[in-house]
Amino acid sequence: MEANCGYCGVPAKLKCAGCQQVYYCNPDHQKKHWKAKHKHECVKPYELTKSDEIGRHFVATKTIEKDTILFSENPLVIGPKWNLADYEQRSTVVPCVGCFTDCQLGQFYCEFCRWPACKPDCPGLENSNLHGLECGVLRFGRPPKPGDDPEMFFDYYRYDALLVLKCLALQIRNADLFDQLIILESHYNARKNTRYYADTDERVVSYLFRNFLDPLQKLERKEGKVVLKMCDRKTLHMIGGILEVNAMIIPLSNGREMCGLYPMGCLLEHNCMPNSFYTFDCSKGMKLTFKAGRDIRKGEHITTTYTHSLWGTQLRREHLKTNKYFACKCSRCSDPTEFGTFFSALRCMGIENEPCGGFQLPINPLAEDSDWKCNRCPVQITHDQVNFLMSKIGEEVDDVMSRKSSVKEFENLIHKLQNFLHPNHFHLQTLKHSLIQMYGRFPGHRLSELSDEILRTKLKMCHEMLTIIEVLDPESFRLSLYASVILLEQHAALIELHKRQNSLTASNVKDALSEALQSLVRAKNILRNEMGTLQ
Repeated sequence: MEANCGYCGVPAKLKCAGCQQVYYCNPDHQKKHWKAKHKHECVKPYELTKSDEIGRHFVATKTIEKDTILFSENPLVIGPKWNLADYEQRSTVVPCVGCFTDCQLGQFYCEFCRWPACKPDCPGLENSNLHGLECGVLRFGRPPKPGDDPEMFFDYYRYDALLVLKCLALQIRNADLFDQLIILESHYNARKNTRYYADTDERVVSYLFRNFLDPLQKLERKEGKVVLKMCDRKTLHMIGGILEVNAMIIPLSNGREMCGLYPMGCLLEHNCMPNSFYTFDCSKGMKLTFKAGRDIRKGEHITTTYTHSLWGTQLRREHLKTNKYFACKCSRCSDPTEFGTFFSALRCMGIENEPCGGFQLPINPLAEDSDWKCNRCPVQITHDQVNFLMSKIGEEVDDVMSRKSSVKEFENLIHKLQNFLHPNHFHLQTLKHSLIQMYGRFPGHRLSELSDEILRTKLKMCHEMLTIIEVLDPESFRLSLYASVILLEQHAALIELHKRQNSLTASNVKDALSEALQSLVRAKNILRNEMGTLQ
């Protein structure tokens, strides 16, 4: 759309991200109009409200069109992920403490605290929003020296503890920001007797006190000055809980991930079928922008998702209950079939091992201990039986996915699991998504080496996965990377099959190439919000 600039009156296309009512011809006029007048008039199309059941949340006060910018905000704090996997913590390639680009452990350092940097003069080292935030505290540590046992380097440079320290150090740089942070929900009492609390106590809290905070507090007592007013084990555990519940994962263009805390972003309500999505602008200090993923009706809650859309209901709800401390009751979780996808369904073994052709579904998907019942025969199985089976299957899938498995291993596991799972089951989708990429890229399985039968199998899997995605993400704003991989592989298989079929008529050739082209066009369209990521 085009209207007239709210500041000078000439034709304009830029729209106010807040109210979506006023247009501008350029950003400078938008800033001037905001200062002069519009900041007192701008009304956002939603309001913050509160209920006993879900706490604070946003509700649309009028219809919000798809792709409308809901809000943008800068992070309270950003830093390395606070829950690194063991292989990430023990890598010699680490994020620069100044700018988070990859650097080699032991090559360059911050000259003051001796933590690894991409170069000695990295601008982020002095930036008070980046490394400058925690550098003063890290100087109290005693880093290992060249020639020391390599294990000492991994034990000392614990990147998964840095974000907690950054949060704590906000007290020094900006007490107001720290006050905003510390009132976020931490579920401290609920976490206290869990394995998450014990894990945080060892790898974060004890580590920080042992290496940095004990020496700092010793100096504070000696000098009679207090630098960190709130600096006890409970405060650090509260920060750990706040990060666990509220921190957002930020994908960087180099493929690495980091974490950020956003005061408005963490207020959005969860839904497994959300109506909004978010992006990060790495060029503007990891600025977060939330957009409407579809048209949002007046009175509707504005929602995002805290879990993975390609997990089954039981796995999603367990993750949310364990890590976010609430039980999801959304429309997808409430439907045993997950909108007809049968994404978590098990194949029924029938009576006396005579399969009936039906599928086992939870009788009450919102009950953690629900038994399961066949949709075709009277057979039921217990919650414990389902858990045992899914645990064993999950272990097998994780094993194949975590190592350099062969195409044959993937094919064999898929063939085996099809005896127990619905063809659309999320474990099978995980394996198939990897297999369609292996078909055409692995040695001995290049596109030109695949048989016509395998090419058609690859196409069939692509079509089946896209059909499921169209149900679980109909507006293509949550599973865009996942779907785009499928579309790219579908395009490759179509082109290869076309090359082999010399007897096709001109009309058939046109149809085949048109389908391949549409796969790429669709992939490009749904990737429009993902262009800043390495994938």
